[in-house]
Amino acid sequence: MNSYISNRLFFGGIAILLLIRLFHFGHSIDEPHDWRQCDTAYYIQDFYKNGIDLLHPAVCWMGDSDTLALEFPLPEALVAIGYKILGDSIPLARLFFLIFFCGAVYYYHRIVDLLFGNDFARLASLVYLVLPLSLYYSRAIHIDFFVIFCTHAMVYFYLLAIQNKRWIYFLMSSLAATLAFTVKVPYAFFWALPMLWFAWHRNVLSWTLKYAAFYLIAIISFFLWQRHVQAINGLSPDWNYILHYHKMTQSPGWYFGTIGQRLSLYPWWVLLKRGILEVTGIVGLIFFILGTRKIKRLENLPFLVWWMIGSILYVLVFFNLNFVHNYYQIPLLAPAAVMIAGGIYLIGNLGQRWMMSAYGLLCIGNIWFTEKTYYEVPQDLEEIGRLIQNNTPDSALVIVTYGQMDCRNPKILYRARRRGWSIEEAALKPEVIQKLNLNENASYWAYIGIHEPSGHYEFLQSRQVFRLLQ
Repeated sequence: MNSYISNRLFFGGIAILLLIRLFHFGHSIDEPHDWRQCDTAYYIQDFYKNGIDLLHPAVCWMGDSDTLALEFPLPEALVAIGYKILGDSIPLARLFFLIFFCGAVYYYHRIVDLLFGNDFARLASLVYLVLPLSLYYSRAIHIDFFVIFCTHAMVYFYLLAIQNKRWIYFLMSSLAATLAFTVKVPYAFFWALPMLWFAWHRNVLSWTLKYAAFYLIAIISFFLWQRHVQAINGLSPDWNYILHYHKMTQSPGWYFGTIGQRLSLYPWWVLLKRGILEVTGIVGLIFFILGTRKIKRLENLPFLVWWMIGSILYVLVFFNLNFVHNYYQIPLLAPAAVMIAGGIYLIGNLGQRWMMSAYGLLCIGNIWFTEKTYYEVPQDLEEIGRLIQNNTPDSALVIVTYGQMDCRNPKILYRARRRGWSIEEAALKPEVIQKLNLNENASYWAYIGIHEPSGHYEFLQSRQVFRLLQ
């Protein structure tokens, strides 16, 4: 590209792409993956109402025994502080997560600038802002861009430490790594490959390994948190009469998947389709392919190569997570944006108008896809949640039955602002309801189905919500 990306073009593009996100700043949690968003939102709400206790976060689907540790809940605690100042508000939570996203983009820009130059960094950052998963999850009630923010900060300060041979940057990098490791280590570990290459390339590998001891802070913190998670979750009740319920302790298969999955074509097809539609976008894929010609001339090309090898390794290791959840492909956005920027940069050699037209086409294609695919509010769950909230006291423990909703599903209970249990229809037995009523103090049962459940129940105000007889 012959022309410089001016400040007006760069910052104007950022402002427009951030403002576009405000069109989806509503009060309702939308899909995809509103399950995880509801869990995150309840963490925030519990901290707001009952005080911030980072070691004992709570979920809404375990009744009174609600303490359950997932990832280290620092981002949720930060949002809860905002709630305490400005009040309980989903748009406010969205704003906090958008700020974390902006931090991730800032450090991404600094990394690419340091490695490949300012013009390329500006273009790659603008691409990052308009990738489909970036558009949706940057304003979702979701912790992943907080982790990406910490991870990008970890890498940037590491590169500064190597470039300037200053140990203080290693310390700053290790502190960012500590947050990333304790919240979501899969997003950070694979960066070791390009980071080690950079030290080797600068002929400071032995000096780097000496100060790499700072990263023991992150590693030790990760293991301490995991030990705490196992201890806390191991104290969960033994509700073996609830179908599919189990304590949330070690489950390697959930994280890593099986050999059978890797030998099956279907998971690979799912990942390929997501990579095309949600990571790069169809238009972005074209520029990604073109970018292979441009990146051959990049000064620090091996860094990008090891970055991409690490990203592939990340998918292969945490295969099941990547297969089940599209948001686990968020770490792939960063190297993909570099490749796509390379393709647009190549077209830009024909002139600034060509570059702007190529980038505009990318924006149109990806925004159209996200508007068509994402942001759907499940109106049935919203209505059921309001129904329960309007017909039960705040302190009620509510059992919810709605189709095949899993026992760990928070979608209705969070929307109802109630704690309780989700019991799927396949597990609906009188003794299950009775045990939760008599042993766990469940006081209401919300059954949503075609037929009225058999048993001794008196109607509440709605034909779908029943009060348990004492």
